[in-house]
Amino acid sequence: MEDREWLMNRRFAGMNLGLQRIELLLQKMDNPQLDFPSIHVAGTNGKGTLCAFLSSAASNSGLKVGLFTTPHLVVIEERVRIDGEVIDSRTFDQHLSAVRAAAVEIGKELGEEPTFYECTFAIAMLAFSQAGIDRAIIETGLGGEGDATCLVDADLCVITTIGLDHTEILGNTREQIARAKAGIHREGVPMVVYHPGDESVLEAIAEVVGDDLYVHEGLAIENYWEDWFIFAGYIATTFGWELPTKDINWPGRSPNWPPKELFNSKIRISAAHNADGLQSELMSIGEPTILLIGVTQKANLEEALADVTSEVWHMPTFRHIIVTEPTTGRNPAVDAEELADLIFSNRLDEPKIERDPTKALEIAEIMSRQAACSISVMGSVYLVGDLLKFAVERGDGDLWEHLRVH
Repeated sequence: MEDREWLMNRRFAGMNLGLQRIELLLQKMDNPQLDFPSIHVAGTNGKGTLCAFLSSAASNSGLKVGLFTTPHLVVIEERVRIDGEVIDSRTFDQHLSAVRAAAVEIGKELGEEPTFYECTFAIAMLAFSQAGIDRAIIETGLGGEGDATCLVDADLCVITTIGLDHTEILGNTREQIARAKAGIHREGVPMVVYHPGDESVLEAIAEVVGDDLYVHEGLAIENYWEDWFIFAGYIATTFGWELPTKDINWPGRSPNWPPKELFNSKIRISAAHNADGLQSELMSIGEPTILLIGVTQKANLEEALADVTSEVWHMPTFRHIIVTEPTTGRNPAVDAEELADLIFSNRLDEPKIERDPTKALEIAEIMSRQAACSISVMGSVYLVGDLLKFAVERGDGDLWEHLRVH
């Protein structure tokens, strides 16, 4: 079995928190994660965006910076970036080979091999160590003390937002989720928390973090991109860094994405996929639009959509709604008909269902021209990846360049 096939098969082993496997894996490779300092970021929404901004700030300050984020949109290599650029496939495969050899040994010792996520994290740590980076910016998976990323040498921990996501693992309330995500805290290491709004949630974090807690109040603005840029700038200043570049390229999240040459219509694409993200994105749409949506399965789908299915979906802003299914991802897509039933429970029109996301996009492009309005895409980050890959191939573009952050 080829190394890549072995790694992709690890996805079906499921999600398994705990540090025993990854500790052994990193030990067998001489603990590369300790070769550089890291900023460790957890949260429900915004953590990837904040990490991208922090990577830009460190790079602007003359540092060689590694950026580890999950999930990937199109290619697995994009989980590992150095100075904003995705590492090349040859380098990835070299580190994968070393990780696989160590993982097989661990499987014999423990009776189970490291998970897919743990292996990709180990690959990133090897890549960063070999490249001789000065600083790493590390995004957690779920966050919490059982996340593999907790093994990095962090001199700052950060929590962005706290929302109801992964409730089957982290807890059923924002307070429980806050305590779980605060588990990335190390004694004596400062933790900066974006104020969660509810004092009870902040108190839950304080119970875990204690005197190491610092609170960023944020600003009363609705532009989330500006908010995370300001937060990143605040953190950068504490390190004596330059400010990040505001117009970094962060597909599915940055307002300057996608570039005009990628698509045939005026289009906005958002990786909003949980209740907080969906509601924020939907409420920001003020002009008539064609809505294209597709999500992957989660334990609390109806709960995640509850706040928005009651009212927002029925706004006349949405001339047509097309429901589709992402083709990739750790979890399978929500069936388009099931999703349509939730969205269209009180709409008078009929849903347009097209399971193939690339065909769904082409339909949306035709509708947008006929109605002289824009297209709004939202849902799974994997849907963003599907459309990015299709658009780049359609335009004979350079995928790697479109994946460069800064």
